Amino acid sequence: MIIYALINFRHAKGAIPDQEFHNGWFGRWAWVLVPVIVLSIDLTIASSASSTLSSVESHDKADVTVKVIGSQWKWTYEYMDDDIKIVSNLKKLEPTDPLYLRDVDDPLVLPTGKRVRFLLTSSDVLHNWGIAEIVPKKINIPGYINETWTHITKEGTYRGQCYENCGTGHAFMPAVVRAVSPTEYEQWKVTRKAQQAQAAAEASADKVWAKAELMAKGEAVYTKNCLACHQANGQGLPGVFPALAGSKIANNSAALAEHIAIVVKGKAGTAMAAWGHN
Repeated sequence: MIIYALINFRHAKGAIPDQEFHNGWFGRWAWVLVPVIVLSIDLTIASSASSTLSSVESHDKADVTVKVIGSQWKWTYEYMDDDIKIVSNLKKLEPTDPLYLRDVDDPLVLPTGKRVRFLLTSSDVLHNWGIAEIVPKKINIPGYINETWTHITKEGTYRGQCYENCGTGHAFMPAVVRAVSPTEYEQWKVTRKAQQAQAAAEASADKVWAKAELMAKGEAVYTKNCLACHQANGQGLPGVFPALAGSKIANNSAALAEHIAIVVKGKAGTAMAAWGHN
């Protein structure tokens, strides 16, 4: 219609604008009919989309509620009704392994046949958690809670990732869910709570630790939280994560206070996260 008007009603062809067009029947009612037609088309499309949206945003009572916290670069899962906390980090694998950059050391465990509600937030920057096969991705915003849910029907391991470009370590932030039967899930909760209670008791006990025990615990902490960035040999990733091997802070007993401060509070302007809240 526009091309037709440009060709047939151009000034060069001698077309004279109708100065009274707005006073005619069509000129008056076109302002009503056109928006009505456009709005009707929009509502037709929205009617089918609204049912999907209401399903995704359903707020029915959940059997399990999990808070998903994104951090650079790990996921923390808090079971709101069971006082269970999982810190899920990238699992160290060789590049030739099929699950390289796709597996974690401690996956999220969920029951099948139950309604699971997710509350999503972040401790630093924007993240985006999701598992394409079982739950739609949704953005994790610092200081804000987003919500979504799932109902898993088949046992197995499901893999996702952070779908937001959350920084230089973005590739090291996979998300893994292990779906088990309700019976196995209840057994897992009992075992997990016992393990957490034992760890808490050890941490609060007035035990004098031998150096070998401290070294073993330190290695476990490093493997779980630091290895993905600083690497197993402490050499880091050149240009991305600094090396701890040969570091004037990490290898200098005189700089112990500075070293602890960096671990606890992080380092502004870098990818070094604060670990004091863990």
